[in-house]
Amino acid sequence: MSERVLYPDEEQRRRIMDFIMAAGQTLLENGAEVFRVEQTMEIMARSFHLREFHVYILTNGIFASAGTAEISEVRNVPVRTTHLGRVAAVNELSRQIAAGGLTLDEAEAQLARAQRIPFPNDWVQLAAGLSGAFCFAMIFGGTLRAGLAAAVAGLAANGYLLLCERLHLPGGFRKITTASLITLVCLPLCHLLGTEASHAIIGTLMILTPGIAFTMGIRDFVQGDYLSGTIRMIDALLVAACIAIGTGFVLWCYSLLTGVNIA
Repeated sequence: MSERVLYPDEEQRRRIMDFIMAAGQTLLENGAEVFRVEQTMEIMARSFHLREFHVYILTNGIFASAGTAEISEVRNVPVRTTHLGRVAAVNELSRQIAAGGLTLDEAEAQLARAQRIPFPNDWVQLAAGLSGAFCFAMIFGGTLRAGLAAAVAGLAANGYLLLCERLHLPGGFRKITTASLITLVCLPLCHLLGTEASHAIIGTLMILTPGIAFTMGIRDFVQGDYLSGTIRMIDALLVAACIAIGTGFVLWCYSLLTGVNIA
């Protein structure tokens, strides 16, 4: 399409609808808020003159129709991660579309580029786990030795998570086993360094906590989207339960074997 058509034909409307759904899916699966995904899709629909556009979004699905429901689409979004670079790229794309600076062909090409923005390199994620665990351990009152133990555990945890990502292991299994790994690494290291293990364990576990899901769940409630908010809150609680199970099991086994109560 070389220019914006005020009354696009059926084929063009379906193409516009597919583009808008792909943009919404990209936002949703990379960590955007539900109300912002709805807002962005509505802006794109108005800008491309897609009439009678209606959209309803949950945290794991998009329902949309246009032209008195003559065009309807449903998209399942089972995978949700956090990549704010892609979210920012799609938001910038929507602003350019609203300003009238892009045709549909150009918008589709730019969306494809946004979807291909890579995640940070492995070494960046490993360094983030190391430094994050160290800082959290210090914030929670740990000694420098506890911080060093947490840094090693954070490095091991992020390395294990990268391996799980490559093997496509289930999310619940990842959280439980990563929490167990963190505890297994912190206990002997803190014993060797002569410091308490609690600060190192808590500090390292902070890199697993579902802070984004919890915060966005509250935000969905504030926006009046109670269903999406409930889904996010349940997701956050399940992740917290997985962390507690993994850590508690290792501590329980350690107490049975050594007679030492870490708590």
